[in-house]
Amino acid sequence: MERIVVVGAGHMGSVIVRGLLDGVPGVEVVVVEPSADRRRSPDARAELTSAYDPRPDDLLILAIPPQAFDSFADSLPPGACARATVVSIMAGVRLETLASALGTRTVLRAMPNLAARVGQSMTVLCPGDQVPRGGVERAKRALSVIGKVLVVQDESLLDAATAVAGSGPALVAYLARSFTDFARGAGFDAADALLLTSQVLRGTADVLAEPGVTPESLYQQASTPNGTTAKGIATLREHRVGESVGAALEATMERARELAG
Repeated sequence: MERIVVVGAGHMGSVIVRGLLDGVPGVEVVVVEPSADRRRSPDARAELTSAYDPRPDDLLILAIPPQAFDSFADSLPPGACARATVVSIMAGVRLETLASALGTRTVLRAMPNLAARVGQSMTVLCPGDQVPRGGVERAKRALSVIGKVLVVQDESLLDAATAVAGSGPALVAYLARSFTDFARGAGFDAADALLLTSQVLRGTADVLAEPGVTPESLYQQASTPNGTTAKGIATLREHRVGESVGAALEATMERARELAG
């Protein structure tokens, strides 16, 4: 039986555990939570323990805060991760740091986002250059339980992924607030304003996922000359909204680089 060990019973760790138990039949899931204050089992089907007991060929998912990594690595016996495939979702901890601290070159970094809780994460996965194809596929399969997975070979792309995918839901939610505020100001109640906005976002995302559709083709298709949508797009351009969003993403990416050292 395949064994997947999730270190960290916080929000993202718990989401991954539930996804594995529901979406990967026959897998043995172990949850490691060193903190007695936070120790809990996200699902009774998972084994809960306070320390990692290594076994050969584990898939080890590190869902702990970056500041807890040194303590976790120091607690391991020598060679504990030598035959494991290690997937880190810790922001800013580079592949070389993971490999050096854990004593293995079979390390991957992943950047999921908060949509994981509804099975719609956009996770970007980057393997180290010595991870075999089977290890990449195993990690991708495990993370697919929380949404889509995109594999990239260039670790520097994870900083951009942090901006677009990691922080993206929060940035989109910030913009969505303008829609709900407008709807409420026009007379809709809070629940209906949120329904209008969330369904517009959901439907737009589904259309953008269709073959051959791009953001530009979609808004051009929706715009008739001198029509309502064309007026709205023109106003966004006048206020340089596109440039402002780009600047926000650039700032987010630079901050990700700073945190990684």
